Amino acid sequence: MPGPNHAPKGGYQKPKNMGKTIGRLLGYLTRSKLPLLAVLGCLVISVCTNLGGSYMMRGIINDFIWSGCTDVAGLAKSIAMLVGVYLIGCLATYGQSATMVRLAQRGVNRLRKDLFDKLQDLPLSYFDQHPHGELMSRFTNDADNVQLALEQSVVSLCSSCLMFVGLVCLMLFINWKLFIVTALLLVLTIQLFKKLGGRSRKFYRQQQAALGDVNGNIQEMIEGLKVVKAFTHEKKAKEEFKKLNDNLYHAAWKSQFISSTMQPLMNFVSNLGYVGICVLGGFLTLNGSITVGDIQAFTQYVRQFTQPINQIANISNV
Repeated sequence: MPGPNHAPKGGYQKPKNMGKTIGRLLGYLTRSKLPLLAVLGCLVISVCTNLGGSYMMRGIINDFIWSGCTDVAGLAKSIAMLVGVYLIGCLATYGQSATMVRLAQRGVNRLRKDLFDKLQDLPLSYFDQHPHGELMSRFTNDADNVQLALEQSVVSLCSSCLMFVGLVCLMLFINWKLFIVTALLLVLTIQLFKKLGGRSRKFYRQQQAALGDVNGNIQEMIEGLKVVKAFTHEKKAKEEFKKLNDNLYHAAWKSQFISSTMQPLMNFVSNLGYVGICVLGGFLTLNGSITVGDIQAFTQYVRQFTQPINQIANISNV
């Protein structure tokens, strides 16, 4: 796609090797091994406490509430243990977030330095063919997007995968019949994700390209303002900027609109699955095939089941 000066816009091309590109980005994180291991450790603790807390609620309901047990001391001890588990998870999440922010900032700092060093090695013809505003956009908008991806998306992706595997194992352990309903929910969610995610990625790429065009045009107009006025080029300059600005507007609202519809649709599908679990679970409880504590834990897991999928969908947009 040519830029304002009919130069090829290599920065917006799809990577020839996505795996190597992602590996280069992750390389800016993996240079600090010890903090990264601390993040992974906190991540595992956070996921385990999240899943374990819901499972502990199952035992509290079956052993104390549903059974009519009057052991108040035992109930208080179980609740205290549950609170302790959630506090440990909260501390692990805080440690993970704080460490990851520092790692991402350091990584993007090195990325900007490498990018600046690369510019020093490029020939002058490169700068003649590429608008300065577009190059500046690499250091600002694009670098900020990379920082956001390193800071949030990497951790969210790992957390979502661990959470998903743990939820599947626990739900199969509690009751495989109820898991069938959840599996149908998963198939429907994946289809929605594929359809909407593909369209949103298309418009996000268009948005970044249009943003580079706008930045380049503004920079050129400001630097060449004397020439524009000398040749009475104001009207044509306004028309050109309006066209570029409109392109950015259309790409931006389409990408944001499609992205914003994903979460409500995912929630709607999740609620459908929640209703199905409650209906089937009620019949199984009447037949004595499952306990009330099992239903409570399973419904909590169903609520959590779509969260990893939603997070992965949001990560794909980023």
